[in-house]
Amino acid sequence: MFKCEKWLTLYFYLCVLACILVTLLPWWPTVDLLIIPKYALLFGPRWWLLLLVLPIAIAWCILSGKQKVFYPVLLLLSFNYLDFQLPKPWHYVGVDSFITKNNVSDEVKVVSFNIGGGGSQEELKLLVKYTKPDILLLQEALRIDLDKLFPQGYYSECLSGLCILSKYPFTRTHSASRKVFGGWGNFANFYQVHTNNGELSLANIHLETPRSVLMGLIYRQFDQQLAQQIEGNRQFEVDLVSLWASKQKNIVVAGDFNMPGDENLFRQSFGDLHDSVDVKGFGFNDTKHTAWFGVRIDHILYSPDMQLVDVDIIKLLKGDHRPLMTRLRMSR
Repeated sequence: MFKCEKWLTLYFYLCVLACILVTLLPWWPTVDLLIIPKYALLFGPRWWLLLLVLPIAIAWCILSGKQKVFYPVLLLLSFNYLDFQLPKPWHYVGVDSFITKNNVSDEVKVVSFNIGGGGSQEELKLLVKYTKPDILLLQEALRIDLDKLFPQGYYSECLSGLCILSKYPFTRTHSASRKVFGGWGNFANFYQVHTNNGELSLANIHLETPRSVLMGLIYRQFDQQLAQQIEGNRQFEVDLVSLWASKQKNIVVAGDFNMPGDENLFRQSFGDLHDSVDVKGFGFNDTKHTAWFGVRIDHILYSPDMQLVDVDIIKLLKGDHRPLMTRLRMSR
């Protein structure tokens, strides 16, 4: 019996260490040797931690008093790592009163969708028909002619796979190309959208993916040099987008970030913006799916001078990405 309790204590401490490790992911230091482990924990299946923690309940009767008190915390941290969202009312405590004083016409509805993994033009038409976005942002939108798909009532532009469809006129102010580090296309297009309520600063982004490093992990190939190169590219991209955002008001940054919200680069660069799903999402809100698990790497971020009215992840379309839809109010 004593030996069993000893092994259980060691196992319990292992679970505690694992929970602390993943909970602190947003604050991991940017150290080269941690890049590959970070990618594995962020982009791999996250249910392993819950499977690690759950067996402790079987031995409940022989847990110490302190272990029984702390075990629910381990379960809570496991669900947090699974990216289970609960609404955060302190972010939008004034929204209801704000809504009553304004018309629905004051809202800006933004939809973001990566259509590169199977989204068809027919589904895109349905998405616009039923969500009626004020602004639609597309990523990996190659061979798409928005003028033919939506000939009336919209302004549109496609540039290097990043497209915008807007009820309001807009001006593209900047573009950021991957050519600076030997890639193809743009990873960000920046706009001023001239809405009825003022100027909206908008960024449509598709950041670097660590897919090649993750595929190497699947085949047990640990290419540290490749990981450092990709991490450097991603750091450059988020730094540039963050620099742009620091000089704007009424900011929306949307698209395929190829980053979960608990990645250290995401926290460091976009900590001053609110993530719409984090603020008002409920449950599991994966936006990218593989054959056997999902991860939330698509985001719509907004600045604190805006009000979030609603957010939704549309789950009825095909493809490996799911569209994100938010309704926002701008400060005048």
